[in-house]
Amino acid sequence: MSQLTTGCPNCATHFRLTPGQLEAAGGLVRCGNCMTVFKARDHKVTAQSKHSEKSQAMPKLQVMTELLHREFGPQQAAITVKKPSRIFLKLVVILVGAVFLAAQYSYFFSRELSQTEAYRKPLIQFCKYSGCKVESFRDINKLAVRQFAIHSDSNQPGALTVELTIENLAPFDQPYPKIALQFSDMENQLVAERIFSAEQYLQDGTEKLAVESISIPKGKQRRVNFSLVDPGTTAINYSVELKE
Repeated sequence: MSQLTTGCPNCATHFRLTPGQLEAAGGLVRCGNCMTVFKARDHKVTAQSKHSEKSQAMPKLQVMTELLHREFGPQQAAITVKKPSRIFLKLVVILVGAVFLAAQYSYFFSRELSQTEAYRKPLIQFCKYSGCKVESFRDINKLAVRQFAIHSDSNQPGALTVELTIENLAPFDQPYPKIALQFSDMENQLVAERIFSAEQYLQDGTEKLAVESISIPKGKQRRVNFSLVDPGTTAINYSVELKE
């Protein structure tokens, strides 16, 4: 015996019924999904109607797909756009911070940076706008004392005359260094010490060089002499040292 397929008129749920089930209640059945009571024969489902219902279900599925796409698609796109934007902002902040730190370092350590050839030219350009000072090339280890003597100054009683020759061994011109003099007694105990800047001993010396253009050319020697107060008769030993 063939079975009958019926569909609930309320929720469209399909059922298969045997002839015995149809006759049990005079053809009335109760939907197990929504509990609606209806006549099974009045709502028979044929093969054609099944196909029609499947066809009608497709647009619903497509509409649902579009709704899902509209629901989640724009949000996903927004996330995709926001991520590069945040990354770009972070990169800009990092770049600005790095430039700021580099500028601070260049300003406060311009003297050290000016002694490196690779940094010197960019530093000169930077200091034009920031007001920092670019120091001349300097390597105190490339300056050597070739002659050194101290004797009484015949023109000034109670004064001594210092004479020395400084040679620049560096491959570049160098500013005149500071000259540090130390006097000690017979037991090598320090009696007096004095440090002279280039401005002091060159203005007093015989060469009378312009203070604003004082430098020792590369590979050249320069003779320096100047006067100082005699530290006393106990100062019988003396030494000299060049300083930056």
